[in-house]
Amino acid sequence: MNPLQIDPSTFVAKISGFFAHKQSVYNFLAITFVVALALVVFGNEEVLLSHTTQQSPLQPTSQVAIAAVVAFAVLVGSRWLLCILLRRTVFSLTGLLVWVLGEVIVIVAATALMLWWLSGAGPVQLAPLAGMILAITTGVLLMPYVVSVLLFRLGEEHAEVMRLRGLLAEGDAQSFLSSNMPKERTLQFKDRGNRLIFSTAVSNILYVEAADNYVNIHYLNEGREDTFILHNTMKQLESDLADTPLLRCHRCYFVNSENVKLLRKEGVNLVLELRGSFKVIPVTKTYAAQVTARLAASVE
Repeated sequence: MNPLQIDPSTFVAKISGFFAHKQSVYNFLAITFVVALALVVFGNEEVLLSHTTQQSPLQPTSQVAIAAVVAFAVLVGSRWLLCILLRRTVFSLTGLLVWVLGEVIVIVAATALMLWWLSGAGPVQLAPLAGMILAITTGVLLMPYVVSVLLFRLGEEHAEVMRLRGLLAEGDAQSFLSSNMPKERTLQFKDRGNRLIFSTAVSNILYVEAADNYVNIHYLNEGREDTFILHNTMKQLESDLADTPLLRCHRCYFVNSENVKLLRKEGVNLVLELRGSFKVIPVTKTYAAQVTARLAASVE
């Protein structure tokens, strides 16, 4: 199945989660910065400033560079605010498009105003200036959007491959059962659209770690620790994993109680050490009682 052949609401939820992820925001801004810098260095600023009346001692390159910094600052602020909002709610596709359109309008307005002021606040041909800034802004943003879409598709295809691998593993387990071989328990993880994405043996799971609107599932893959990124929340997983060995021990962590090798104090806090991982997992006071009770019950 093509990872993008899903219902529209699930697709929009995935897009929202993708653009709310910090690494996606960093990638988008980094690519935009590189493209904008190349345009400032190699572009022809005289054409852009021909729509202004030059009454400023600043060189044209300096004017364009300062205006570009202002435009980038607007973009950073917009993406920061969008990231916060997307962590709290899922936008509709129309909402995302309206946000992007508003973002472009504000960038164009701020850039035009800054160029007018830097040129000496004289007479300006506003419509041609704004039109050229709009064309430049669209061109600069095109590359990071193309790269973001490619990264999103790669992530979805990776998730689909892992889902199919999990289903195949489950099928192999059923074949073993039909051959009178013991079937190892599996854990199945679903995304926010309630779609099965990842499945593996319980013994392979080490811990689950929060990451914005995603969670990182740390598991053993051929004896080595590996990570699978799942679009879901810790709150939802707490409900889904209620009757499994995965145990909530921290606002940002679940641990596989069957892979805990040691519970110890570190200062005034409790921490967990796991088999197969060098990660030390903290236990907060909120979850300390249930963690110690579950681990005590497991050794009885």
